[in-house]
Amino acid sequence: MSSSKPEADGGPVKPPRPQGWWSPNLERATLSQLLRKRDTPGLTLLGVWLCSLLCTTTLLAAVWGTWWVIPATVIHGAVLSFAYAASHEGAHGTAFKSIWLNEAVFYLTSFVFGEEPMYRRYTHGRHHSATWYPGFDIQMPYRNPTALRTYLRETLGLAGMVEGVKLTARLALGRLTEEESSFIPAAKLTQMKWGARGFLVGDFAIVAIALLTHSWFIIVALPVARAAGGWVVQLFINSQHMCMSEAVPDHRYSTRSLACWLPTRLLYWNMNYHIEHHLYPGVPFHGLPRINKLIRAQLPQPARGVWAANREILGVIRRQAGDAGHAAQPRFAADYTPTP
Repeated sequence: MSSSKPEADGGPVKPPRPQGWWSPNLERATLSQLLRKRDTPGLTLLGVWLCSLLCTTTLLAAVWGTWWVIPATVIHGAVLSFAYAASHEGAHGTAFKSIWLNEAVFYLTSFVFGEEPMYRRYTHGRHHSATWYPGFDIQMPYRNPTALRTYLRETLGLAGMVEGVKLTARLALGRLTEEESSFIPAAKLTQMKWGARGFLVGDFAIVAIALLTHSWFIIVALPVARAAGGWVVQLFINSQHMCMSEAVPDHRYSTRSLACWLPTRLLYWNMNYHIEHHLYPGVPFHGLPRINKLIRAQLPQPARGVWAANREILGVIRRQAGDAGHAAQPRFAADYTPTP
């Protein structure tokens, strides 16, 4: 299935209502069980991330003042940037059963990731209701055909960090675009404004601590590390939708899942099951492996790791240079024929 060209027939194609998307065969009673939220799985994975951060921070401190600080900063920044996973789950309200715990971790990890939480929650909700529909999916930063420079820009993430600072400043002033105002509730604008202001205060506090302690350590351990190691997490974010088909009401064609080893799954909060997550966004991360087991026969084969997914993306980008309508093709089992 190739990506559609919505502009050709007079404008963007509007995504269908929820019932218009492809849905797998899954018993309602089973789904009801999988929708249950729990605190323990989230606390476990939060602990894994924090312990990993403690290890990389200790490593960074141990090599401070030597040339080894460069690779240590990249490693620390990669682990730090996995704040993306908990922030994402918090945006869905499924990280924890306890609402206060979900929101507290949501704000903390969103600050590390660099995006105001309420803005993240509502733009991400729009992403789920209009996945990879140009003109509707507000979290769609690139289109088919994708250029190599676009891939490099997104992967390195430096431009994204700059745009994130600009967005935070705009939100701190309470300014929304007309499009944002169409789906972000007006009642949340004050909370969003003060959240953005709090983030800016936090950024200034990092600089103030560095000046007061006469040490660059906190600067390197936070914003510099994120810039230096964030590309690792961006490779995972690339794999989710990049070079997949556009304007198709079937997440198997617009979304890509990965086969990951256990440590990565723990840091990524099972978001390697990304098709499964888009099919059932209300299912907490700890239910996604079970979802995969139940509907695996109806899904395409996952990419064999994040490197394989990015190699596939680069291959599609090369082919799109001569065939703009080409998109990544999901591979189903030989004995299964997908139905619309």
